[in-house]
Amino acid sequence: MASQKLRMTPAIMHLLLSLAEGESHGYALLSDMDRRSRGAVNLGPSSLYYTLGRLADHGLIEEAEGPGASDEPHAEQRRYFRMTDVGREWLESELGVLTDIVDQARALGLRAEH
Repeated sequence: MASQKLRMTPAIMHLLLSLAEGESHGYALLSDMDRRSRGAVNLGPSSLYYTLGRLADHGLIEEAEGPGASDEPHAEQRRYFRMTDVGREWLESELGVLTDIVDQARALGLRAEH
């Protein structure tokens, strides 16, 4: 695991939420991030792969084999990723922190706008 602590960002949160559903490749992750964030979080391909590399360096994700070449067009050209058990634990821990923050905000009468 990398020595520098990884900071949860909206992009990392959306990537890990996508990978919590199962393994995926870069283009699908970008599409899912756009859908999940309602277009608020955008990464270009180089930023995406930099972020995926950081997640892998921290042991939160790993490369996956992906489907066979006959199962999906261009599958042999795509890099697939999956979340590790460490990644799932870290995501759940970070979600707990966010839940506590939201609970405190609600106790103050604050509400999120969409």
